[in-house]
Amino acid sequence: MTDDRTFSIGPDDDRTLPLGPAGGAAPAGEDIGTVIGPYRLLRRIGEGGMGEVFEAEQTEPIRRRVALKVIKQGMDTRAVVARFDAERQALALMDHPCIAKVFDAGATERGRPFFVMEYVEGESITDYCNRRRLGTAERLELFVRVCEGVQHAHQKAVIHRDLKPSNILVAEVDGRPAPKIIDFGVAKATTQRLTEMTMFTELGQLIGTPEYMSPEQASLTDDDIDTRTDVYALGVVLYELLSGALPFDSRDLRKAGYEAIRKIIREQDPPRPSTRFSTLGERSTSIAEARGLAPKRLQGELRGDLDWITMKALEKDRERRYETANGLAADVRRHLRNEPVTAGPPSASYRLGKLVRRNRGTFAALGAITAVLIAAVVVSSVMYVRAERASRLAIREAAKATQVSRFLGDMLGGVGPHVAQGRDTEMLRAILDETAGRVGKELADQPEVEAALRLQLGRTYRQLGDYGAAQAQIDRVLALRSAFGRDSAFPVMYLVEAGSLAWNRGEMKQAEATYRQALQSMADSAPIDSVAWAEASLYLANVLQEQGNYGEADSLMQRSLAVYRGLPQESDALAVNLNSLGNLARYRGDLPAAEGFYTEALAVHRRVLGDLHPFVSTDLHNLGRLLEAMGRSGEGEQLLREAIAIHGKVFDGPHPDTAILLRSLAEIIVGSERFDEADSLAQAAYAMTRTIYGDHDETTVQALIAVAEVQSRRGTSRGPKRPSPDW
Repeated sequence: MTDDRTFSIGPDDDRTLPLGPAGGAAPAGEDIGTVIGPYRLLRRIGEGGMGEVFEAEQTEPIRRRVALKVIKQGMDTRAVVARFDAERQALALMDHPCIAKVFDAGATERGRPFFVMEYVEGESITDYCNRRRLGTAERLELFVRVCEGVQHAHQKAVIHRDLKPSNILVAEVDGRPAPKIIDFGVAKATTQRLTEMTMFTELGQLIGTPEYMSPEQASLTDDDIDTRTDVYALGVVLYELLSGALPFDSRDLRKAGYEAIRKIIREQDPPRPSTRFSTLGERSTSIAEARGLAPKRLQGELRGDLDWITMKALEKDRERRYETANGLAADVRRHLRNEPVTAGPPSASYRLGKLVRRNRGTFAALGAITAVLIAAVVVSSVMYVRAERASRLAIREAAKATQVSRFLGDMLGGVGPHVAQGRDTEMLRAILDETAGRVGKELADQPEVEAALRLQLGRTYRQLGDYGAAQAQIDRVLALRSAFGRDSAFPVMYLVEAGSLAWNRGEMKQAEATYRQALQSMADSAPIDSVAWAEASLYLANVLQEQGNYGEADSLMQRSLAVYRGLPQESDALAVNLNSLGNLARYRGDLPAAEGFYTEALAVHRRVLGDLHPFVSTDLHNLGRLLEAMGRSGEGEQLLREAIAIHGKVFDGPHPDTAILLRSLAEIIVGSERFDEADSLAQAAYAMTRTIYGDHDETTVQALIAVAEVQSRRGTSRGPKRPSPDW
């Protein structure tokens, strides 16, 4: 049972024709009404390259509807018969509710082989999901069951090799969807021969459907096919279920020549599902409606986990794919449970490696990511010097130098913890540590270059919560300041980063003094109301707010907000500003105004950064605590749980903000007298805080007080009530 997208390419080009109306006359071969043993043919329901499929009625020993597949007249060559028999044998090996069962086999009076299988009165999985307007979660749950069926086939040492929606039919049983995998016509046994006439792939023939075909299938090395071929095809099915489109457009793919199709499948990386969806124009509206969502909401759902899961299944290098269908299903289940997934965006070093392999001549001398980073800085410096010496080329060369420097900053900033997603954090630390160890040796004679790199290193360490390592980088920048030129921007950049680090460490007076110094230094070099000025002003405003100086804080925040609202594009800085205004409104007791600021900040951050980012987690935390204060604890708890789930995916170890989230959730839950869960959360926050700060830090003491408070509310101890600081 196939559709009009199925075809083979090669010497024996078997193109499948679109199905005609149900009940139409069969072509030369078996006629409607023909009786084959206990089976009477009722109607032709499908046609593939080698066989026809009929709905038939079995009359004995039981009466039931079945599907009878018979080889086409004129197709009884040795190779086709072997492939046909292989399908029957493959199905006979399996016994799973998601795989159509084989009941019988034999030959017609004309000698044409046939077999009888379970009749599935369903529709393709994509059509079923769209017609029923299933949401993303419902589609994923159905997809997991399909993966379980494929895993069963693999355990029986059978690879399907042609998985696609038209071979995954869904019917309803007792009101619930029941998927069935059909058409094992190109199946391959991995540990045994399916028939005595095992069919080998003919040279120059693709077996399968190009849109769903794995790179190794397109390589025509049949002996090298393994179960990960089906994992790839499942990835394409998932891609289509989620985004409503295929990774490669069918029309474009079919227009390409034979070699071009193979090249696309083997070498061209498809866009992420969320990106593909964003390019569909007017189609995106109907696709989103078929999922009961607005287009922006659907695109938001696809970003993050679902993009990464799908793209891991579609890796060209099968060593980087899920090893099993169960592995793919397990990650989908983790996503549905809001647990961290094993998939994720490729690390910076992996992306760089692919770039190097595509441009071996350019990158032949570069062996590691640190070498690229340092080389980029050196090139930037050399180009800058040359720009100053060559007056006619100065502007052009300076622009190139700026571009390279910006690339460097993006490289380090782009491997921050929100990109690492937990599982790559140790790799990120190794990259940072190695880079930090080498810059002092290899850039000793270029202090401004070294300072630029150390500033970015310090910022990334700070984002990871490693304040000691961040401080070491900032201290080194301070030691290099005497070598800076009078017009250098690094002193101001240093002061802003040093202030942020002091703020994160709870040293408010030091942070205030440092930010004020940065603004003073900026007064002579940056125009008031510039973006740089707005950033430093907002940082100072937050510190003043923490110290109760609400009047000056409000003035600074409103002026920086005017700068950010005046920019041509939304930025995460706008959301940070709104978040700060929400905090200030809450401290002043204007809770409705705070809710408005927090809600807008969350919406902007999601639009700019996606759903899976620490800043989104911060917004959820602040809005959740506010809703609790407004008497809407249930809504607040839900937002905090979402924030914790984000942190679990971004950071894989103890982190200061994670501890605050756990403690905040404990404080909400204890109010509804769920003492066991609240105690567990408070204890976890305390243990994490001790690990980060030690036993005697004020933050650790506050975490211990929170534990005592939960136990006091439970009645097992007494202790002072002291609220945690707002995050």
